[in-house]
Amino acid sequence: MTCTLKPRFKRNVLSASIAAIGLAVTPLAWADSPSGEIELGVGNVSRDSAAFGNFNGLNESGVYGIANFRLFRRSEGNDAGYFEIDGRNLGLRSRSLRIGGGEQGNFGLRLDYIEIPKFESDYYQTPYLGAGTTRLTQPAGLADGATSGAMVGLAANMRAFEVGTQRNVLGLGLSKTLPAGWDVALNLKRDVKDGTKLRGAAIQIGAGGARGSVIVPEVVDYTTDLVDASARYDGGKLQFQVGYHGSYFSNGANSMTWDNLFTGTGNATGRYALAPDNQFHQLNASGGYVFSPATRLAGNLSFGRMTQNEPFLPYSTGVLAISGIPATASLDGKVDTTHASLKLTSRLMPVLNLVAGYKYDDRDNRTAVNQYNYITADRDAAGAGTAVNSLRRWNQPLSSTSHKAYADLDYSLTKATKLKFGYDYHQVSHTYEPTTKDTEHTLHADVKQKFTDTASGGLGYAYSDRSSDTYRGDAPLASGYAPGYLATLCNVALNPACTGGATGRSYPWLEAPPLRKFFLTDRKRDKLRAYANVAPTDSLDLHFGLDYREDKYPEADSGFGLNKVNSWMGNLDASVRFTGSVTGHAFATVEEYTTEQKGANITTAAQIAAAENNTLTPAQRWSVSVRDRIYTLGLGLKVKPGGKYEWGGDLIHASSNGATSFAAGAGVAVGPLPDLITRRTRLELFGRYDVQKDLSFNLKYIYERFHSTDWAYDPPLNLTSVGAVVGTNQISPTYNVHAVGIWGSYRFR
Repeated sequence: MTCTLKPRFKRNVLSASIAAIGLAVTPLAWADSPSGEIELGVGNVSRDSAAFGNFNGLNESGVYGIANFRLFRRSEGNDAGYFEIDGRNLGLRSRSLRIGGGEQGNFGLRLDYIEIPKFESDYYQTPYLGAGTTRLTQPAGLADGATSGAMVGLAANMRAFEVGTQRNVLGLGLSKTLPAGWDVALNLKRDVKDGTKLRGAAIQIGAGGARGSVIVPEVVDYTTDLVDASARYDGGKLQFQVGYHGSYFSNGANSMTWDNLFTGTGNATGRYALAPDNQFHQLNASGGYVFSPATRLAGNLSFGRMTQNEPFLPYSTGVLAISGIPATASLDGKVDTTHASLKLTSRLMPVLNLVAGYKYDDRDNRTAVNQYNYITADRDAAGAGTAVNSLRRWNQPLSSTSHKAYADLDYSLTKATKLKFGYDYHQVSHTYEPTTKDTEHTLHADVKQKFTDTASGGLGYAYSDRSSDTYRGDAPLASGYAPGYLATLCNVALNPACTGGATGRSYPWLEAPPLRKFFLTDRKRDKLRAYANVAPTDSLDLHFGLDYREDKYPEADSGFGLNKVNSWMGNLDASVRFTGSVTGHAFATVEEYTTEQKGANITTAAQIAAAENNTLTPAQRWSVSVRDRIYTLGLGLKVKPGGKYEWGGDLIHASSNGATSFAAGAGVAVGPLPDLITRRTRLELFGRYDVQKDLSFNLKYIYERFHSTDWAYDPPLNLTSVGAVVGTNQISPTYNVHAVGIWGSYRFR
């Protein structure tokens, strides 16, 4: 059961923690008075906006408080005692507080508290009653319909609901220095996350696999407790640490249930499970040894175990007789992890350095394998319990093992020229995947050049070649199906007795040989990086940078799937000092990311066979190219004439454009997709006036404009545009917000 941090509980915890830390450091001899700063004031936001207030708490229009403070006190004389309190944004929902104290070189105590809000949408609407709970019910004024457009009273029953979450994080840290080079530390953290997030919920609404969907506000009621304990030894040449890490996740809600708004064959209610409770425990050790001033060896080793054993929900909410739960009442999930690494750093010669290492990662999934009836959207299928049904499946606990070795040489050719050469080897083996092993080799070279005292630059290139063993797209699927079903397929690899003519697909769910999962198939990658730093005058600094990457997937050139990825980014940064009291900066960045993918339109048995043999005609093939381009520009100015005041500002503009283009054969019906567009402009102006040495007044003004266009939300899409989906009346976020704040700052010693 989740234990949330109620306001009264939070106050009690904070009060007790302050008192405890204060008592711990009371015996120290304090200096006459503490030092610190207090900021108090008010601000105002011009309009409501979830997108503007995301994470910062400024989501609602109106007046808010500005409250920040920092208090620091140190003991007098030779004592190293200290006590500090630091509070930020205490007038907002994004507030934080840190309290710490102790004696440097002896002990320390620390308490952290943070609140982080996240707002999903201003425009979401739902027809359901009970939003914010795990049971969503149909209002009396809404009648079922075969499609969303046929639901009588749908528009009249749509209700606005604020979707978002609030995180409350409470952390406690303790440390103690022990004799003989040892010290110990304990860190505890509780992370509570409450609220809702949007999720699609599907349910069967007719024969032949017809399904309807609604977008529901899923309840979030998470509590995660983290424990980190360590003991560290520092003996000069030898450093060593052992520790424990624990993660305990619990969900206060175990399922979402909603009324079916669609007519047709199916359950009156739908249900799906929420994130299950789980735990992770890890023992770890790390250390390093200095053989000489030029050579050091470091490494770490850890063993972990993840477990999840939540009881299964029934397959059905009770209307349909759906069977298929295995003998076990829960997954009994169990995954063991092992990580080990070694790193050697050595200066072989005054001009030559070596860095070499090895990393080992193993994920051993020891979850029990059981047989399940694969049910989609609360709808049973005829013969689901028979041996030949395609929905009878075994779960597939994925495991993987990774080996990575690397070596880098840094060589100083001259005082002005440095070279770097390296090689990486990476091998991954896995189970229940189309390949059993993938191996990647990477070579890279870099050169750094200092041209003058005010100009330098560099160039780097890396080439990677990943090769996979024999790709069997049907292999992971075949291992999960019942033998009785596989015997009905005309697939010689799975059924050697097959001579043709059998019904059914030769590969379950059309995992055709020409189709490749891009993260498992062969890949060739080129990466290029160049940069330059120039200071043409004492008052001007410039930095230029360019990064380029190209990925190619050769096997997809003649088949299906992702076959090419290109990305590049260029940036320019400048800082300038106009006068002794006026400084400025500017930056510009351009990014582009492009993917190319190949596919096919398949509707007949003959086309299925042609796809599996990679003999489809050009008329049935299609390709799609997606390009995202992002521009970011920024300017800043600060004026500090040397009197009692200073002022300045920053202007930032960012825009992105996502374009999708299709090329299709005559047998493929394809329509264009509008571009995805976002534009964001933010202006910040600030001023400060020092009334006296310890007192000042501050003013800040923020204007932010955001515009976005997303065809998945905006007209012509509306509440009933998709017959099998109940719309939410959401539109792409757009806002213009003004925010202003004025506060006084008092500094004391």
